[in-house]
Amino acid sequence: MKLDGKVALITGAASGIGKAVAELFAKEGAKVAIVDISPAGKNVAGRLENAIFIRTDLRKEDDIKKAIDCACKAFGGLDILVNNAGIGKNVLIEEMGIEDWDNIMETNLRGYFLCIKHAVPRMKKHGGAIVNVASELAFVGDPGWSAYAASKGGILQLTKVAAVELMAHNIRVNALCPGPTATPMLLKGITEKERERIEKLVPMGRLGTPEEIAKAALFLASDDSTFMTGASLLVDGGIVAKE
Repeated sequence: MKLDGKVALITGAASGIGKAVAELFAKEGAKVAIVDISPAGKNVAGRLENAIFIRTDLRKEDDIKKAIDCACKAFGGLDILVNNAGIGKNVLIEEMGIEDWDNIMETNLRGYFLCIKHAVPRMKKHGGAIVNVASELAFVGDPGWSAYAASKGGILQLTKVAAVELMAHNIRVNALCPGPTATPMLLKGITEKERERIEKLVPMGRLGTPEEIAKAALFLASDDSTFMTGASLLVDGGIVAKE
């Protein structure tokens, strides 16, 4: 098992990509802390061995500190952090409310920064891996996704700086950039016609699955990628290649 005995904290793990990552990591031997604002995370944890659920609002620094403390107390340390939680809203720039902009930035970018800030002291002694889930929208523009794309672009630069800062402590930091993926967040409320439109944007002609993205996260978190840090791994069905 690739993560045997490792402790992983995964944000946004109640559904979608985060849930798939938690399930795969547990299967690979990790002890998993499922961190999410949704109480559905409790059900995910209940189906896995060596897993706990910690309800957390990533916009609140105290919540993040408590989540990391709780995971370390339960499992004796922290080896892997997967920053995955994210929100978005499709609205044109001139119609974007400042509250929506701030909420997306606080969750997607500030939340990642705070998780890294408070996880690093727990990882310094023995090293570890941090995986920041970004998006192909960090590389390409798409109307209506200004705040989401800006937050994901910021994650790439945060990843690079953190990688350089933490090399001396044997902590690797990489970004994972999925393309359109069949998650509840993407599929909620869209019509079949809209889904077909999105699929046509992907050169491979379909949406990715959460399980496919989870496999890439496993690669970045495991010893299979020991010579990678500060990198951005695209798993996007060829979108950026076509651009």
